[in-house]
Amino acid sequence: MLALAPYEIPTSPVAMLGTLTLAAAALVNAYALVTGIAGQRRGRPDLIRSSLHAAWAFTALMFVASGLIVYAFLAHDYSIRYVAHYSDSSMPFFYKITAYWGGLDGSLMFWVWVLSIFSACALYVNRERHKDLIGWVVATIAAVNAFFLFLLLFHKNPFQTFLTHAPLEGEGLNPLLQNYWMVIHPPSLYLGFVGMTIPFAFCIAALASGRLDDAWLRSVRIWVLIPWFFLALGLTLGGIWAYEELGWGGYWAWDPVENAGLLPFLTGTAFLHSVMIQERKGMLKIWNVVLVIATFFLTIFGTFMTRSGVVQSVHAFGEDNQLALLFILFMAAILVISVGLLLYRLPQLRSSNVLESFVSREFAFLLNNWVLLAAAFFVLFATMFPTLSESIMGTRITVGPPFFNKWMIPIGLTLLLLAAIGPLLAWRVTTRRRLVDQFMLPIAVTTLATGLLATIWPRARATSAFMSDSVQLPVALLCFWLVFFSLATVGQEMFRGARIRRKQTGGDFVTALVGVVLTKRRKYGGYIVHIGIALMFFGFAGKRFSQERDMALEVGGKPYALGGLSFRFEEFLPNDTIHRREENARVSVMKGTELVTTLYPAIYRYRAGKQERTTEVAIERNVEQDIYVVLNAYDPESKVGSFKVFLNPLVNWVWLGFGFLAFGTAICVLPERVLALMLRSRVPVAVMLVVGMSLGGALGGARVASAQQAPAVVPAAPTAPTAPTVPTAPTAPTAPTAPTDNAAPAPLDHSHAADVEADTPQVARKLFEDLVCLCGDCKRLTLAACGCGWADRERKQILAGLAKQDLSTGAKEGVAYRLVMAEYRARFGPVVFTVPEDSPFNRLAWLVPYIVFGGALLLVVLLARSWVRRGRAATAGAAGAAQSASAADGPVDKRDGEYDERLDDELRDTD
Repeated sequence: MLALAPYEIPTSPVAMLGTLTLAAAALVNAYALVTGIAGQRRGRPDLIRSSLHAAWAFTALMFVASGLIVYAFLAHDYSIRYVAHYSDSSMPFFYKITAYWGGLDGSLMFWVWVLSIFSACALYVNRERHKDLIGWVVATIAAVNAFFLFLLLFHKNPFQTFLTHAPLEGEGLNPLLQNYWMVIHPPSLYLGFVGMTIPFAFCIAALASGRLDDAWLRSVRIWVLIPWFFLALGLTLGGIWAYEELGWGGYWAWDPVENAGLLPFLTGTAFLHSVMIQERKGMLKIWNVVLVIATFFLTIFGTFMTRSGVVQSVHAFGEDNQLALLFILFMAAILVISVGLLLYRLPQLRSSNVLESFVSREFAFLLNNWVLLAAAFFVLFATMFPTLSESIMGTRITVGPPFFNKWMIPIGLTLLLLAAIGPLLAWRVTTRRRLVDQFMLPIAVTTLATGLLATIWPRARATSAFMSDSVQLPVALLCFWLVFFSLATVGQEMFRGARIRRKQTGGDFVTALVGVVLTKRRKYGGYIVHIGIALMFFGFAGKRFSQERDMALEVGGKPYALGGLSFRFEEFLPNDTIHRREENARVSVMKGTELVTTLYPAIYRYRAGKQERTTEVAIERNVEQDIYVVLNAYDPESKVGSFKVFLNPLVNWVWLGFGFLAFGTAICVLPERVLALMLRSRVPVAVMLVVGMSLGGALGGARVASAQQAPAVVPAAPTAPTAPTVPTAPTAPTAPTAPTDNAAPAPLDHSHAADVEADTPQVARKLFEDLVCLCGDCKRLTLAACGCGWADRERKQILAGLAKQDLSTGAKEGVAYRLVMAEYRARFGPVVFTVPEDSPFNRLAWLVPYIVFGGALLLVVLLARSWVRRGRAATAGAAGAAQSASAADGPVDKRDGEYDERLDDELRDTD
């Protein structure tokens, strides 16, 4: 009888040990859950201490599990399916670590590991401070851990091995993720998402224990502020990654995954403002509990969106109906338990809400909260609208950036206005004299600065659509005015605080400014955050003035002009490495006869795995604008390269603004010991500013190293450019092919150099913004933003069709627009539109945001009106009693009263 070779099933000690570690962590977590509840219910301090120790042991076990998966990546253990799918032997060291969270299974385990670290720190800090509710905190965190551990053990185990022979080489991490920003971007977002579990746990513990005073709220505020900062960091790093890696010239496209991070950031911002009202006035207790619950729920909902396939995104992990069902059940449990506890404790949460004036900081915060919640609701509704339309109508209706911008621009400007006005208003009531004193100088300075900007930079006066295509306003100039106004108000408040501090302590102005910032760090740290937000809006406004153009350039041929610059393709420099082929282009950027810079855009074609390609952009950064060059394709026979060039004004102000935001947040969370050390050493304010600005500089000044630096072959010096030529008009293109997944770039057609800045009609630019690219790779990008071959062909076809029509009047442009949109609907259906088409269903659906916004605003006004009446009545009663007492004591000098009021205002301003 023939002896058959035994069938070998791959085994891995790392996989076995990792699975056992997760199982042990699940048991320890279950013990922490049970003992936390039992100890709190029975009043057993020993059980509560045991639950704390179990929580810390759980953290240790998750460190072991994380270390094992990282070791598996570094050791190339391809018997583990997750390792084989997301790494290969040629990947650099740091990207092998990044692969830990590069896939769905690993990202879920990374979530649990980060939560274990957060919970260990929070429980250690509060173990003695909140003994009467710490057991409930442990139990709540353990319940969240239990859900994710269930997913890891029974549905998405990252240590699962192959059932057959293991591959000899891995598939490799997605090349788009092999970017240095991706090493820190996902962990930052995870820290933001996961960190919101801690305030939720304290909130549930307070509701369960009945301890609803402000003590738990003081502990919660710092644990909201820390993850709030990491959400801001993650969103900013994600914007930098998209800007540098995707090659579409922008940093924010309202992608569902971007929106998933923005939603809890908005509600967390609302909580950080409204919690100040509760601390000062005892108001909004119910509202603050609702905000904490909503913020945590949105972090889970965002995780559900990106991991279930309910939304289409370039960042999503793919469709998984079973995982989607499990998340839906978990979210339902969160709502039932948290809302049930809230309703049960509702009588104890009621407070005497008293508002003495509409012209007060309290009312400004109320409006700020309403606008933030309106923004969150709109983003959530618009993000889920394609899924809702598909489930109701059977057709997936795409909602793209133009529609988001239509609504979010006015909402953002309103928030910027409220951020500028808030510091100028007093608590309780703002007198008419204070209004004049506070607003007169900032308005004068702002108007002068805006007029100067409009004179020096005429483009700032350009108009754009606002809320409606027929309404054209200088929206960017309005944004600049609000930015200057916000900076002026914060500057005035900081100057006055430093001046008062100098009167009290003596010394120089700089020392007084440092002292007032460090002693009143919550207030002045918040002001610095407001400076950062204003600077970011300054950068956002620059998007209105962006210029872009497709260029077909021949090696050593004539240059192409854009925005006063000329671009010349000097040399093509191929380069082979171990795991990819690099196609580098050397492009000279000239201004007249002066060389501005030399850029090296590239295409990387990876050998391992799916042999994907990435576009590596080249960026020349400066304060005024970025020069942004993308190489789309190169034809070696004709030696012609297809480039897309962007001129992006003011982009780096966004990154600089985040630097100030980070600096202000650091001041707000500064420990007392560090504060005392800084006060003793008299650290000058210049050092503090350098630290904050360096954060923004590190982000804003970073280049795309692989594309910006010269490749291994040293190119020759550029020759003097010839005069730039004007591109020829596009000729009629061939019919486009149907889009397919992973579509390759289109063959180069050198006669079709589309000029999106100067030569393209306005109606064509609007069509490019209102139509989605359907190539399959760049999901949800518009034809204007996408640089793939399919989008290029469609743009050329639209231009060729419009060239045959009469566009002499606005009415005729409208007819041409409707004809093209009707043609695209016939070819692809409504999925190709970025703005929902006009239909009875869509009109009815989009009434929902109107109704919610209007109803919420009406409710805020009615509540505020009731509170103002109550407050005025209480104030009138107190004033009558004071008047009776003063009549018995004799007359009062009004001048002394005015002086006391000014002194009280000054002291309150420094509080």
